[in-house]
Amino acid sequence: MKKKSLRFKITLYLAVFALGLIALLTVFQTYLLEPMYEKYKTDMVRKASDEVVAALQEGNSEDLTDTIWSVSASNDTCVRIIDTNGIDQVTGNMGCVLYRMNTREILEQYDLARENNNEYLATTEGIGIPGGPQIGKEPPGGKAEMKNLTLTRIVDSDYGTSVVMVYAGLSPVNATIQTLRLQILYIAGILFLSVLLLAWFMTRTIAKPLMKINEAAKKLPEGTYVTDPTTDVYREAQELNYTLTQAAADIQKADQAKRDLIANVSHDLRTPLTMIKGYGEMMRDLPGEKTDENLDVIINESERLKFLVDDLLDLSKLSNHVVELHRTVFSMSELIRRNVQKYHFYHKQDDFEIQVTCDDNMMVFADESRIEQVFNNFMTNAVNYSGNAKMIEVRAFRKDGNVRVEVEDHGEGIPKEKLNDIWDRFYKIDREHVRRTDSSGLGLNICRHVLELHEAPYGVVSELGKGSTFWFELQETDGSQSK
Repeated sequence: MKKKSLRFKITLYLAVFALGLIALLTVFQTYLLEPMYEKYKTDMVRKASDEVVAALQEGNSEDLTDTIWSVSASNDTCVRIIDTNGIDQVTGNMGCVLYRMNTREILEQYDLARENNNEYLATTEGIGIPGGPQIGKEPPGGKAEMKNLTLTRIVDSDYGTSVVMVYAGLSPVNATIQTLRLQILYIAGILFLSVLLLAWFMTRTIAKPLMKINEAAKKLPEGTYVTDPTTDVYREAQELNYTLTQAAADIQKADQAKRDLIANVSHDLRTPLTMIKGYGEMMRDLPGEKTDENLDVIINESERLKFLVDDLLDLSKLSNHVVELHRTVFSMSELIRRNVQKYHFYHKQDDFEIQVTCDDNMMVFADESRIEQVFNNFMTNAVNYSGNAKMIEVRAFRKDGNVRVEVEDHGEGIPKEKLNDIWDRFYKIDREHVRRTDSSGLGLNICRHVLELHEAPYGVVSELGKGSTFWFELQETDGSQSK
């Protein structure tokens, strides 16, 4: 299924946001306006009643009069206080609808308050008083033009038992709602126009640079990526350009390294094959050349081929993560001493000096054959690059709960900028200072994969003219682990 473009999604998201905003405005400004207004007026009436009751219970008539006038003026309400004999205790706004209530209407409100825990809120429609005749007429459609709130409370005070009544009218909001609906229509039109303009602007600043980057990125398989300066309009696009530029450089580097690897492997294959073919033909054509020495040459060159093929197979398996580690507890001390003996024997004729410093009884839990492979590759690398010094130092010691193994040569060293490259499978080995051996040249990359499978730290410390030290660490164990 074809994915939608970024331009389409930006426009869609902005349109959905605009619709949601308009819907929210419509709900609050039309459907919720009347109930929210009514709740506000109800709360205001209750608050005014609380103030009057508090002043009444204090027993100061002057303060009570001031409170009634203050509440009536600030809250647009009407207040009336009547004792149980039907006499007004304090004169308020005589023009208020509460003062036009007769005795029967007041008694009805009094009885309702008694039935409701000494407090009753009456809501009526039209212009009038609760329980009395409605002065106003209903408009067309049958809905009253106005609502009225009357809160009646029965209070015990110094004046005896009093009836406190607070009245407020609710202004009609129908006209306001109609006006707001018309405004929302205008707002919707303006908002959608703004969405279109904003979507156009955002697609130019966001989507268009990405589209250009996408077009340029299609040439990445060729190792080519040309950065367009006009796409660096924001940080993410700039970082993407940098990443793709680095990827193009890495592709070119990998492609060149592959060609170098093919050339190197071809050379390593051709040399022993040529030797085997030449000695075989010589032994076939010259019966007197069928000697043990010539057979040894053929066998040795066959071993070289086997080492190269084994390394290539190991590299392929390790790279594809199909190698399964067979961990056991073994002595790193014994592994090092056993393998160093092989190098004493192999390189005695070349006057190599190998110094070994190794702590005793260092036990680790790892794949012994793979760790042995790593150590031998480090040793072979040290022999290859020891130069004229012909001196190799092997150290194995405990460090912070780990067993650390170091193999140091005293050769030419490695330039600082190439320290990371030497672990690359496609790194081209400089053969100018390399001693001819049976190595395939893939050993360090194999070491990297094996050590990473073990989650073991590793690295190299090198200084030009003084040599290099390759190292790795494995956690020391007490021997309690099992497979």
